[in-house]
Amino acid sequence: MALWLERVPGRPARRWSIDAHVRHAHRMGRAQGAVGARDEPWLSRRFLREYIAGRTEGQELLDDDEAWRQPLVRDHFPAGLRRDMVRLHHDREWFLQVMESLPRAFSHLDQWPENVRADGRDSVLLDWAFAGDGALGEDLGNYLPDSVFDLFVPADRLPRFAGAAYHAYLEGLRESGWRGDERAVRLAVCASAVKYDWLTALMLARAGEERQLDYGGRREVYAERRYRERGLALAFLARWAEEARALAPRLGFPEAPSASS
Repeated sequence: MALWLERVPGRPARRWSIDAHVRHAHRMGRAQGAVGARDEPWLSRRFLREYIAGRTEGQELLDDDEAWRQPLVRDHFPAGLRRDMVRLHHDREWFLQVMESLPRAFSHLDQWPENVRADGRDSVLLDWAFAGDGALGEDLGNYLPDSVFDLFVPADRLPRFAGAAYHAYLEGLRESGWRGDERAVRLAVCASAVKYDWLTALMLARAGEERQLDYGGRREVYAERRYRERGLALAFLARWAEEARALAPRLGFPEAPSASS
């Protein structure tokens, strides 16, 4: 068997500035607006649902008082995060149904800085193993928090970064000729928070580990930094989830279960 790979020049996104990430968001919107949805038999479908279903470690800890009192969690997770993440878990099926009902796009579905590089003019995406059907805006909803979760972008810059990247993505969509409802794109980005429903439980399960390794297990990271940064990013996703709950009924979706509980 022989595998031929193109040599891709450019700077990997893990070393980009915030402005470079925003320029990538613009390219992402322009590309997805031009390509639209695709229906090839080899494309992935319902990826988000399957991705979440396969990650269950620590779910029983979401309602465990002792788990939330672990020092790394107690000292570095923002106040109110437990309530918000339990609520997101409770509403998970609603979020998935919303995501599966929004306008579609051919999506990479694993956009994060380790899978992107650019030469200044164009972005190149690597690792297309999950590519397929996704909601328009779902790739952006993955790229932004992943940039923080794996310590490429500081968590305290996420709100401004996410705002600039979202507007750049919309601008790219419009430049491609796309003329859809911007509220549907916003809903897809915000409802993408459900992809990280599993992460809170995993952090609870691993808060007692002496060694914390980066993504891929290549090097050790400071546990305090990881929990602080991820805690702030999860709190940001909780705000996305709340925005999605408010926006969805205005687009014809039923209210989230927790809205009436």
